[in-house]
Amino acid sequence: MPSNSKSKSKSRPKHYFSTLAVGIKLGSFIKVPLIHDVPMMDKLTTQELNQLVLDKPASQIKRSTPIGYLLSIIFQSFKVQTPRAEDLRIPVSQIQYTNERINNQFHQYQPTDSVELWDSNAKMWNWGLPDPPPKKHKKNKKGKKTWGGTAGGEGSQAPRGSTSNSNLATEHVVAGLLNTLMAALSRHGLGTNQMNRVWSGAHSTTPIKGEDIPHKYDIVMSDEPNPGWAGVKVVTEVMSSKYRPGKSTTKSLDTKAYIILKHQPWRCFALMLSLCNHYRELRVHIYNHSGSAISPPFHIDQQKDKFLQSLSSIVFGNDECLGFDTTMNIRQLKLPVLSHRSIPPRRLCARKKRDTSGTQAKPVDVAALGGESGEESGEESDESGYDSSSSYKPSPSRCLDTLGGDPLSSAFPSLERDERPDIRTGLPTLPSELLPSATPASLAPFIVQTSIPPNSSPISEIQVNENWYNILEVLFSSHGLVGRSTICYLARKGDEEYIIKDHWVLGNADNEDTLNEVVMLKKMQGVCGVPVLVEFSKVKLSTGEADNMKIYRYQELPSLVGTWHTHFCIVMKPRGRPLHKFQTKLEFIKAIRDIVAIEQKAHAQGILHCDCSLHNAMIKDANGNSLGMLIDWEFAVAITPENKYAIGGTGTIPFMSRWLLQQVKKILVSNTAQKGVLSSSPLAIEFVKQDYSDDLESLFYVFSWICIGYSGPLGVEHHLNTSKAWLPHAWSNRDIRGCFENKVAFYTVGDGKTALQTQFDDYFKDLVPLALEWMDLLRLNFPVQIGSVDGQALHRPIEFDALLKILDKHITKLLKGTPELPPERLLRQRLVDKNKQDVHASGEIMKGMDCPAVKKRGLNDEWTVEPVKRSKASNSG
Repeated sequence: MPSNSKSKSKSRPKHYFSTLAVGIKLGSFIKVPLIHDVPMMDKLTTQELNQLVLDKPASQIKRSTPIGYLLSIIFQSFKVQTPRAEDLRIPVSQIQYTNERINNQFHQYQPTDSVELWDSNAKMWNWGLPDPPPKKHKKNKKGKKTWGGTAGGEGSQAPRGSTSNSNLATEHVVAGLLNTLMAALSRHGLGTNQMNRVWSGAHSTTPIKGEDIPHKYDIVMSDEPNPGWAGVKVVTEVMSSKYRPGKSTTKSLDTKAYIILKHQPWRCFALMLSLCNHYRELRVHIYNHSGSAISPPFHIDQQKDKFLQSLSSIVFGNDECLGFDTTMNIRQLKLPVLSHRSIPPRRLCARKKRDTSGTQAKPVDVAALGGESGEESGEESDESGYDSSSSYKPSPSRCLDTLGGDPLSSAFPSLERDERPDIRTGLPTLPSELLPSATPASLAPFIVQTSIPPNSSPISEIQVNENWYNILEVLFSSHGLVGRSTICYLARKGDEEYIIKDHWVLGNADNEDTLNEVVMLKKMQGVCGVPVLVEFSKVKLSTGEADNMKIYRYQELPSLVGTWHTHFCIVMKPRGRPLHKFQTKLEFIKAIRDIVAIEQKAHAQGILHCDCSLHNAMIKDANGNSLGMLIDWEFAVAITPENKYAIGGTGTIPFMSRWLLQQVKKILVSNTAQKGVLSSSPLAIEFVKQDYSDDLESLFYVFSWICIGYSGPLGVEHHLNTSKAWLPHAWSNRDIRGCFENKVAFYTVGDGKTALQTQFDDYFKDLVPLALEWMDLLRLNFPVQIGSVDGQALHRPIEFDALLKILDKHITKLLKGTPELPPERLLRQRLVDKNKQDVHASGEIMKGMDCPAVKKRGLNDEWTVEPVKRSKASNSG
């Protein structure tokens, strides 16, 4: 091997096979990273797609597929013959943007006269698209750059009837052309079912609400006037420069695809378009959970018929052409924003309107808690991805946790934002008519509900095998561009409720490994706390072919080997609630003990779960009691004598054990600057050593995460200020080396115990002794010598019985202690205490301002503080 480092780097083969499995992806985080700048987000999404983007050159188009392999696959359900460009005619008045050539050609025509949309002589569309600009831009009197040339000339675009260059945004000009082509095509029998789709450039300069990152799209196709990210069908980016994968405009497509798939996780792929090289070269981009594929470019003038065929398939094809699942009936189903605290809802006015007597507040209407007025509620809906004009209207029973606005602000005006439950992923709420008579209506959002009311209307439908299920609620949706993209639905068939897990399993359609979770659930059948398998199926396309991401790639280069995902649905029961939705601390610790017992029973049957994380630890209610549940057995493995397993099922990064992080850190292959796929040899699959003690350590991080990140029962969140070094933030470092070092320091530096004692929320302070004992036990779960080469020789796994003994001790302590208030009474007490503090603080402020007398109103009147008019006879000072 050459000694020179430069020659060494040239001769060393590039291996990328294992980067998909062990690279830190956006989906590896428990919450979306709090990133607020566009360049950083573009960098992360581009890095996630590294070596997974297949860009097909135009020279490889076969005659049998004139529009290319990729487009012939995604548009295969569109069977309508597209008219020729020469046959398209429209009224002159519909040519909204003109230039000198168009004006000279049609100046004698009446507005209602029908003319050709294609100019056979000039070989271009009769539309005022900008021509290639000169080398130097001219400046008008106002200092704005123009395309050059005289007003109305070939190099300018102006609205019909205008006599001068109006410097219109190119996005509006291109969107106008696409809509005009749609209208012309519809006159030939196309678009009988899809005429509500419209192209718009209205948001080309305005960021879309619903995201921390102020992203905007140049042109969007949707069937709604203000779609937001949840209603986007297709995004088009326009640029005058040539297409280059490394340019910022091209990278932004990656981020926009990520945002679309995050807000529409039920899509099989996101469809994007790019118009480059002076807006004349069209490329179709698809993004799915195995990477991206790009079609060859089509010049919209020189290859007009291919351009029309692609456009017709997008606009007039069915939803399958746009990446939607044909086994689902979406019914305008949308998700609230899933990123953590991405947009703090506006504080609604807490003071209710009073009657004419001024002494009694109006009662709370639970079904109307979305806001005080329809205008406010609709405005909030836009931020959460909802549109008031959408045909889907949630039932009143779901208004509290699915609609926009901040209902908790109305119900609990004095609770800070970090003390309120996360309504975006919270449990469904009881409608007011189903609440117990002793329960205040304002506390409805906090009442744990074990089932959806029978009269609830379904929000969607999904087919599994030959059975159709009504979807009642979206329970969980992961985020990320590459990976499994798991989404869980609460569904009903007949009178029974089910959980449907819709996700993408790593492996080819004919690979037996895609059935691993099914196999493991069957082996664990009968174990209390493990979901019961009802049925499963591979999702199929309308052609009958299994939906596998490999079909969208015309060839499998080595860097793509092992990256394909297969669409899979599993139906299970019963329904559970997340571990952090516990009702009392006793229930919380009992559920953790149950999960440890499940791990012990699985180990006795020769199975290792391998993925204990926050979203996989659940609580189920049964016969008036609650039990801990452990779900997501997709990465479970059969235990081997060597405890050695292929990398990939090592768990969620914030909850991975130190031992696993150390091994993964050593074999992690760094990403390179290249984005496209490579033809070099792939790296052989790596293996890690793993045992049950790694799952027990992961469960400790789940326990600590909840005690720090939440401040009470039912998922009441504790806002973690980013200026402080919180443990969950340290365990979520975007660098896997940083995650490992932070966890090692937690046990070895000496500040770990102090961090637990100071960072546990006040509500969980009496659980600090349990955390410290558990932490001392885990010190044995790592090699004594941190830098040891052979970590396995020094590894001393903890025992199940040792941890169960600790948990039993603290469960007994909680049982003997003072009984905890029910969650609704606890939250009411917090409300009263908080309002008393607010009243006292407000009184002190008003005294300092020499304000008139202050009138305190009772709890039922929400404890407002307001000036009271003095009577003339009053002698009070």
